[in-house]
Amino acid sequence: MARGRRQSGFHVILLAGGSGTRFWPLSRASRPKQFLPLTGTRPLLVDTWRRARKLAPRERIWVVAPAALARQVRRVLPQLERRKLILEPSPRDTAPAIVLACATVERADPGAIVGIFPTDHVIPNEAEFVRSVRIAAGEADRGRLVCLGIRPDRPATGFGYLGCKTSPVKGRSVEVARFVEKPDLARARRFLRSGKYLWNAGMFVWRAERFLEEARHRAPGIVRAVEGYLAGRKTAWGRARRLSVDYAVMERARDVCVVPLVAGWDDVGSWDAAARLREEAGATVAGTRPLLVDSPGSVVFGGERLVALVDVPGVTVVDTPDAVLVVSRESSERVKQVVEELRRRRRTDLL
Repeated sequence: MARGRRQSGFHVILLAGGSGTRFWPLSRASRPKQFLPLTGTRPLLVDTWRRARKLAPRERIWVVAPAALARQVRRVLPQLERRKLILEPSPRDTAPAIVLACATVERADPGAIVGIFPTDHVIPNEAEFVRSVRIAAGEADRGRLVCLGIRPDRPATGFGYLGCKTSPVKGRSVEVARFVEKPDLARARRFLRSGKYLWNAGMFVWRAERFLEEARHRAPGIVRAVEGYLAGRKTAWGRARRLSVDYAVMERARDVCVVPLVAGWDDVGSWDAAARLREEAGATVAGTRPLLVDSPGSVVFGGERLVALVDVPGVTVVDTPDAVLVVSRESSERVKQVVEELRRRRRTDLL
């Protein structure tokens, strides 16, 4: 996919961390949402791997994950080469994880272009996804740091935004003027009307060495910690600040552009989002089919037991062996409060 001064391969880096809070009780700290079959019969991580295989051969696909999730990753992705699993000793947000992954890939293939993708998103139009990544790879080959952005269809307040210097056009890159974190509703409405803002999907394409060069300028402490860790000083990892890659590097980086991704993207950010995607796809999830009587808009994510609802509209029910969640679909974002209360009660058996 890359072209230019050196014929290095295009590598894919999959980010497989997560806290497992938004999809409690099906997700837990040891099983974040990418390991769940939220929208069908396969875990989201498997769907992401299948997309990655359209971009690169198996030997150029890497997964970066906290060490505590290593067994889960290997179980779900048995085709992943063992040395391509990059383990973080502990979760420290996306900046240290991406620096670690890029440094590892750069050592294996100097000059490589990498595509970095979360593993908990849904992207139905895979052909359009591949086309957009190829456009981004061409920009990265010219030394640019490339984001993939989603054209907003509503004034969402739960996403970060990329402010573009000119109105973005499908199939072309545009320079990023600024990063905006989760605006209030009034600002989100202005962004939508302007036509110059895209949602920040957390997907990136760049030369690994180019990103590391930028990170040394913008987040030198994180780079020193990661390089110390790779040099064998295991305690160095703990000195890396917990920062997202946007805060640590991208918001102040030079020569950043974005390629619009028009591929039906969804970050599956809540139980309501998962329910909506299931309804749209007509998908089923492993388990006993629920019995719904006069309960329009209700969805059940069940296990082995029959779950029956009578005259209970607009709720999501999640049935697991040790906990049951019932939440109105409009309040799905509040599931985190349940997790916070369990922590307060020290119910570690349910986290």
